Amino acid sequence: MGKTLKSSVTSNRRRFLKTTGASVAALTLAGCTSDDTGSGGDGGDGGDNGSDGGSGGNQGTTTGSSGGSVDEVVIGSNHPLSGSLAATGVGMNNAIKLAAMRKNEAGGIESLGGAEVNVIQGDNQGKQELGGQVTEELLSDGANVLTGCYSSPVTTAATQVAERQGVPFVISIAAADNILENRGFNYVYRPQPPARRMASDYADLVPTVVRDNGGTLDTAGLFYINNSYGQAIRDSLRETLPEQDVEIVEETAIEFGASNANTQVSRLRQADPDTIIASTYVAGGVLLAQALQDQSYRPPHLTACASATFTDDKAVSDIGDFANGVLDNNYALNPTTDKTAEVRSQFTENYDQEFSASVGMAYTAGEVIIQAIEEAGSADSEDINNALKQLQYEDHISAMGTIEFNDAGENINALAPVNQVQDLSVKVVYPEEYAETSPQI
Repeated sequence: MGKTLKSSVTSNRRRFLKTTGASVAALTLAGCTSDDTGSGGDGGDGGDNGSDGGSGGNQGTTTGSSGGSVDEVVIGSNHPLSGSLAATGVGMNNAIKLAAMRKNEAGGIESLGGAEVNVIQGDNQGKQELGGQVTEELLSDGANVLTGCYSSPVTTAATQVAERQGVPFVISIAAADNILENRGFNYVYRPQPPARRMASDYADLVPTVVRDNGGTLDTAGLFYINNSYGQAIRDSLRETLPEQDVEIVEETAIEFGASNANTQVSRLRQADPDTIIASTYVAGGVLLAQALQDQSYRPPHLTACASATFTDDKAVSDIGDFANGVLDNNYALNPTTDKTAEVRSQFTENYDQEFSASVGMAYTAGEVIIQAIEEAGSADSEDINNALKQLQYEDHISAMGTIEFNDAGENINALAPVNQVQDLSVKVVYPEEYAETSPQI
């Protein structure tokens, strides 16, 4: 399984949940449909199982800028390490550890005299009711700052606890708008685009790519996972697609635990849109591809908005040639910088996993946290939080501009570029400043 990481980046300080150590190796994409994402929850503020007592920030065993010796700063990683989302969740957790390892190998936190970055982890299993519980466990074990969680319902619960405890939480991936929208949070930050921005970028970019290359995109059918993430993408596409002269002619949702998507595909086929737009986790997109092939149907353009399936190398490989040509606006790694190739190679060498766009976005979240610690010159949670508020981070590997947060904690320069599967490889094709190849329509 590749090289072993240096001991300065620990995997775990204790077993948070009995199932944390469950084997991920046996997980297959075809089996990813049970308990798919967050117990079927659609977001909201409940289900975190956390206590109400606020700690007012966490210094762990270290001392911040007020003086004293600082040996380490602790990042708490809250991701699905078992269950149906583990294939991606384990990779995201490893990406956080890689960001810490690279910083430590470069000498640690310079502003703290070389203090090391330590990563502790907790397994939320992709279940909303565990999101807050794992956050509490990580804080109890000394985390100064937090990250997670992949599933939007889980992230909603986890961030509620972090906010209540006054500890900064940098979202690794979670798209639902309501994670931050109208919650008045002061400690939560999202480097990647939320659902509304993802849908807006789809409407602005994907029809342009299709039309500029001789295709027609006037009608669309939606295929989305029925939780807060999928619903948020659906709602935003309803608003943004008509502005680009694209009519939605059918909408279909897939539930957690579904074994196939035959009914949804039959409805989409009857509507006969120019494109089907998928917004799902890996398993849902695989089911869509299977059903389309079973019914010998494919629209003129198969596309996706914020779908993990068509930026995941393993999923694309498992689907096979049918995946070629799919356009998906989503998280993307910047192929125009040498650092991207360097990080990708190091990740594969250490973890024997593919460095997908989702994993890469988690890596960026890890670097955002580390840069904030460096600029804070402190291990104190409040100081790190203040640094995040003022952060302007350019040296990242994601295909977007400088990362800086507005008052709501959203990255004002977040972008979801267009990727395309070409020869079973995921490539950035638009906008041109990040493109590694031309789109094939």
